[in-house]
Amino acid sequence: MSTLGVSRAGKPQRSRFIAAAAVGLVGSGLGIYFIHNHYFPNTNDAYVHAYTVTVSPYVEGYIKTIKTEPNAYVKKGQLLYEIVPLPFQLSVDQQQHELEAAIAQKGALEQQLLQARQALKDQQASQWIIDLNQQRYAYLEQQQVVSLEKSQEFIASKLEAKAKVKSATLELARLEKQIKEQEAKVRALRAAVGNAKVNLNYTRYYAPMDAYVSNNFSIRVGQYVKPGQAMFTLVDNNHWWVDANYLETQIHRIRDGMPAKVSLDMYPGVSFQGRVINISQGSGAYYSLLPPQNATGNWVKVPQRFPVRIQLQQNQRHPLRAGATAHASVNTLAKP
Repeated sequence: MSTLGVSRAGKPQRSRFIAAAAVGLVGSGLGIYFIHNHYFPNTNDAYVHAYTVTVSPYVEGYIKTIKTEPNAYVKKGQLLYEIVPLPFQLSVDQQQHELEAAIAQKGALEQQLLQARQALKDQQASQWIIDLNQQRYAYLEQQQVVSLEKSQEFIASKLEAKAKVKSATLELARLEKQIKEQEAKVRALRAAVGNAKVNLNYTRYYAPMDAYVSNNFSIRVGQYVKPGQAMFTLVDNNHWWVDANYLETQIHRIRDGMPAKVSLDMYPGVSFQGRVINISQGSGAYYSLLPPQNATGNWVKVPQRFPVRIQLQQNQRHPLRAGATAHASVNTLAKP
């Protein structure tokens, strides 16, 4: 057989070998891909989230100073803005003066109450003496030792002393009632002073956490603001997570506490280590404003997605930003 024939005969064998090898590689690759996706479910339908606080004033007034700016980083307890405090300081002073006057008046009433109690004791002592004298002269009058007129004078003195005791008792009750009313007034004024001080403190707003100031910054010095008016938003820098929306066919192996790897489109080649916090009890469509009504009309089966929340830690070199798109992969082989 010629060399040309042998060469032609060997070409089909090499072609079949190459084809078989290619099929084997593709099959192995597909097998590895499906096995990997089974044990390491992943999705690119994921977004970075953080807690946000909409900053609104507690009291109305004019902005005096602003100590921050859009997109700035602020520390917990840092002063962000101040409303002109003078009207609130005057209110505190006025309520404090009224409280002091009410306390002084209460003290004066208590002094009068002490005097009224002493006067009642004196009247009761005087009545007791007059009663004894009246009884003695009544006995002497029966014995015809003294005149009837003298005995009647003591009876009149007895009635007069009884009336004075009653009058002193009523005065004592009146003062006790006034003191109770004054005590209630003092308590109300104390509350008013406390409320005025709270409003004064509300003129200065401090950052409640380490956070970033949002870009929608809508206050200026001299601007008049009202309670509840949204001025800007703080993005909490202490709590970051990714909501990875997995298909319902992917979450059967995912458990709370499993490790996860997250990459962000804004940082190519950078991976973040995370941990599964929880899995939503309802799909995204279930919680939507207009959930699908699958019992009506023509029905087409559509796999639903369930948010899996993955906790992340802030990275100083590659800072997380709320709303960033991400790719998440969960290691279901690791024990949670």
